[in-house]
Amino acid sequence: MFLLIIIFYAILSFFESRLLFKERNKNKLIFYFFLILSSMMVNVFLYLGVHLPSPSNLIKNIVLSILGSTN
Repeated sequence: MFLLIIIFYAILSFFESRLLFKERNKNKLIFYFFLILSSMMVNVFLYLGVHLPSPSNLIKNIVLSILGSTN
């Protein structure tokens, strides 16, 4: 399964990045590979059983601090 995840991301990144290679847009290409690598790392961690914290409480606190309390 681990190898299947790696192969899937390699195939996906190959087909999706061809246009960025043709455009010669280095910044978009670096950002794209950063996002793909981050996504792959999260999937591998989940496959290995690593508990990842949910960002929902942090996002809720940030939104409430910006908008104020709704009470």
